[in-house]
Amino acid sequence: MMNSADPRVEFILQNASRLIVVATRCAWSFGAADGLNDILASRPDHHGEWRQPVSVLHRDVLLMAALRVSILLDADRTAVSFQTVYHALKEPAVQATLLQALDAKCGPDVFTPTRGDLIGTYLQTYSEIDWNVHGRLVHLRNLGIAHLSLDQLRKSVTLPELRAMVELVARLASTLQQFLQTDTAFHGDMVEECRDQVKRVIDCGPE
Repeated sequence: MMNSADPRVEFILQNASRLIVVATRCAWSFGAADGLNDILASRPDHHGEWRQPVSVLHRDVLLMAALRVSILLDADRTAVSFQTVYHALKEPAVQATLLQALDAKCGPDVFTPTRGDLIGTYLQTYSEIDWNVHGRLVHLRNLGIAHLSLDQLRKSVTLPELRAMVELVARLASTLQQFLQTDTAFHGDMVEECRDQVKRVIDCGPE
């Protein structure tokens, strides 16, 4: 572990891999939902025994994807989230100290995009978050997924909105992985990869 005088830099270095692992699982959850949805939509047997359990799996992996997006964008400054990384990384002093730490660990910054470029990419990607969608997603998490509440669920998100949020956290994870050169592999095609794998391996009935 690299030592830094700035605890915000230490926070990023210590927790980046955890974020990328959760982002990977988020992408796989949404990809699995895509694959299961394709199976449900493409099979002519609308009353087979297979349909109900697959529908339950489809719903549950969608809820897990929504939960993981919400976790990854948690606004609590003490939580491990892409928001916490953003609030640290937007500070020039943090950027300078982190770049020095990476120079010491990984050697000179000789490839493109440069580490400075990747910081800019991360900050730009974060700025694209739709906070209206994020607010409704948090409402869904709190009242519809994570807690049994007496309050009524009044807000939700559409499937295209959730897809856009999954794609955004995937971009944040990919940029962070490339920037910090973590051991946790991540690539932008994970949603499609999982979708195709689910469609290959699950046999839900006659074609």
